[in-house]
Amino acid sequence: FLNESLFNERLFKHENQKMNINLNVLSEFDFTVVVDASGSMKEPISSESNISRWDFMQESLMGFVIDIEKLDSDGIDLVIFNGVSITKVENVTSKNIKATLSAVNPRSSTPLAEALKTSFDMTLRNNKKSCVFVFTDGAPDDRTKVEEVIKEAASIQESDDSLTLLFIQVGDDVNATKFLKYLDDNISSKFDIVDTYPIQEAEKFSSTSELIATALNG
Repeated sequence: FLNESLFNERLFKHENQKMNINLNVLSEFDFTVVVDASGSMKEPISSESNISRWDFMQESLMGFVIDIEKLDSDGIDLVIFNGVSITKVENVTSKNIKATLSAVNPRSSTPLAEALKTSFDMTLRNNKKSCVFVFTDGAPDDRTKVEEVIKEAASIQESDDSLTLLFIQVGDDVNATKFLKYLDDNISSKFDIVDTYPIQEAEKFSSTSELIATALNG
């Protein structure tokens, strides 16, 4: 049997090799983050907390951006949406993400389909594979339209990993949970591009790289 120190050394080496493989694979991707800025994002993250969904999301997103900078030094493309406007911000990094989000006032409704279409159009501008994160707290204005936009995006992919769509649910809205689970389990399209996680589950991954790699392998 291996002694404990040798076992730990080999385990560390294995995990390090696995992380390097993940980083090499994920360096082939461009990253876009879609942020729900609807009025319900001002509500508490849970009944036991006074922290708003918006504030909780910002803290989580900061960690995501820091991780993604290790994969793409140009940062991320950001799509901020609500019923009033859909705003695109390019080359967002850990240095400017806080200022970008602090200028946003969550309000109005949740036009998720339009925001997804905007993000998909942005990913088509380059030849790299794309990973789109969506931080959202509630069911969208038009569920059918969301499904149609996702199916259309999946239908024009050339491979299973050309586009990966990761929904991160902020808060515990039951209707949002049901809808995101439906998207994950029931959309019939050329490729299965959707994966979903509650934000607390997403934060349990050791890094964003691990989260994305898990989704790609799922």
